Amino acid sequence: MFQNASEILTLIASAAVQWLFYRKPLPKNFTPERILVVKLDHLGDVLLATPVFSNLRRAYPNTELHALTGAWSRVVLEKHPDVSKVIQYNSPAFCRTGQPTSLKQTFQLYRELRRQKYDLMVELRSDWRAVWFAFLRLTPKRLDRAALQVANKLGLAQFTGTHETTRNLDVLKQAGIPIPIQTTTFSVTTEDEKWASDFLATHQIDKEHPLIAIHPGSPIELKRWLPERFAELADWLIAQKGAQILFVGVKDEIQIITDIQARMQGASINIAGETTLTQLASILHKCNVFIGNDSGPMHLAAAVGIQTIGLYGPGDPIRFGPVGAKCQTIRRKLDCPPCSGTTCRFGEEGCMSKIQVTDVIQTLETVAHLVPDKLT
Repeated sequence: MFQNASEILTLIASAAVQWLFYRKPLPKNFTPERILVVKLDHLGDVLLATPVFSNLRRAYPNTELHALTGAWSRVVLEKHPDVSKVIQYNSPAFCRTGQPTSLKQTFQLYRELRRQKYDLMVELRSDWRAVWFAFLRLTPKRLDRAALQVANKLGLAQFTGTHETTRNLDVLKQAGIPIPIQTTTFSVTTEDEKWASDFLATHQIDKEHPLIAIHPGSPIELKRWLPERFAELADWLIAQKGAQILFVGVKDEIQIITDIQARMQGASINIAGETTLTQLASILHKCNVFIGNDSGPMHLAAAVGIQTIGLYGPGDPIRFGPVGAKCQTIRRKLDCPPCSGTTCRFGEEGCMSKIQVTDVIQTLETVAHLVPDKLT
């Protein structure tokens, strides 16, 4: 409750600062030398914000685009071809692991940002400290998603869509900045491709068979599909499609995958905890299909452009689903409200238990035409 109240107060304060000090629209001949984009929350959310950088670069091709984000998402923006510089700030409001940036370090960061002399700040999601940056007039111009969000609640302005990507882009649209680019981005270089090929070769991956990446983890337990169903699905893919199963995730998810493998009849490969985010992206780029829970790796798979099937329960795929023509989502408990608790009001197994193996198989069969030589 306190976290929600704190977030609401931050939204209101951010909107108030925008309306009090940054009411003037961007001039028609606006040609900024340097722009700072603030996006402090989690990996998947930052991936959904990448089109903002693509459109800013298109609108201002000669401008330096800097990003302020947390350590957990830094690599996403470092890999973005349109981002000039990434500045790290581990907001206490969004820090799940490691140490948040201290108050003293925040003051030092403010002085560093002042020296950059930004012409525009675009705040897509901030915290109390970043709102103070705006209050102290860090930049002469500012665009703020919180102001649009509060105005939307009050009926004064409307988002043009529900999805997070659309809402991020609406911040630019309201300012008259064109937004032709709608897709998320995570660049995989030639060097990344070679590394992935070598890595998969060490695991004896056969290029003649489809490679299916499965991510059964999530930081939120209620978002995880049942292990026995992942096992059944993996065995079906092996038996019916001749697929090779590659389980991915972070080190903390190794036990989840080990449990699934113990339930399987067929063989699979577990690389959880063995890769960096960039390495995982390069491996996913080599896969034919990704299947997994609502999580950062799911959005990463979508951003590298592969067929992505996201499994949803307490999350909202309409607002937080993967972005792209090759993305599908499955959610069976339609009256389930978004939540992040440890217990589910729909029973011990949670709303994810409503998704059956046949649901995923039917989705796979529906989209198999996208990789006809691999899955049919």
